[in-house]
Amino acid sequence: AHIGLRLGSDDLVREYSLCGSPSDSQSWRIAVRRADPGRGGSAYVHAHLTEGVDVEVTRIGNLFSFDPEARPYFIAAGIGITPILPMIECAEEQGLAWHLLYLGRYTDSMPFLQQLSLFGDHVTVIESSTMGRADLSTIVAENTDAHFYACGPESLLDAVEEAIRPHPGVHLSVERFAPRALATSETDSEFTIVLDSTDQKIPVRADQSALSALLEAGVRVRNSCGEGTCGSCEVVVVDGIPDHRDSILTDDEQLEGDYMYVCVSRSLTPTLTLDL
Repeated sequence: AHIGLRLGSDDLVREYSLCGSPSDSQSWRIAVRRADPGRGGSAYVHAHLTEGVDVEVTRIGNLFSFDPEARPYFIAAGIGITPILPMIECAEEQGLAWHLLYLGRYTDSMPFLQQLSLFGDHVTVIESSTMGRADLSTIVAENTDAHFYACGPESLLDAVEEAIRPHPGVHLSVERFAPRALATSETDSEFTIVLDSTDQKIPVRADQSALSALLEAGVRVRNSCGEGTCGSCEVVVVDGIPDHRDSILTDDEQLEGDYMYVCVSRSLTPTLTLDL
């Protein structure tokens, strides 16, 4: 699960994975690594969020859910370990034969290593600077009965997807902290959004996002990342075919076209009717 935090101003909202215990109903725990350069969120957290400071939570969501019916195999790198930690606790509580492959260039930059060391052989740590890269193809081939969960930089997620591709029956869930690379188009076209509730028509220029057009028209749409990774701007599609450019939906979900993320996605049809 993840929460949205409003950091100092109405415009600065960021999403962070919860990394505390799922059994703790009294508090939420996040871990924020300062990113330089970044977009301001981590810098604000490190500079201003001290004990006792009030922070507004804008939303809580879960786009990276745990399936207790399958044997879990977790793959994480860097701060991508954060959403994996609660899943590990769930797997432990349910007595599942889980495993974690935790990757990093140097162990001194890999958070929560001491906490994870308590799980013994359930955890494999690979420091690439001394041990080289993990053989993901072999790992997947030897664990085709597992449900894989991966979180980390885009290079890792691409490698995991490539390793799983020859095994169509293997299930993979990923969470991205940055948008995946997509083929860019130099010929984006104008289209029109129709609000299903009022039949209001809102034009979207070729050089603007659907979200921007909606906000300019006074339509309130919850949003945060602006890059198609957090899921806060999800809108149900009533009619039309969306041009999906997010980093959340699976290929099958994109084909279904039931909803879209308006901060990045556009339309393949002249009009797109949204449940707004």
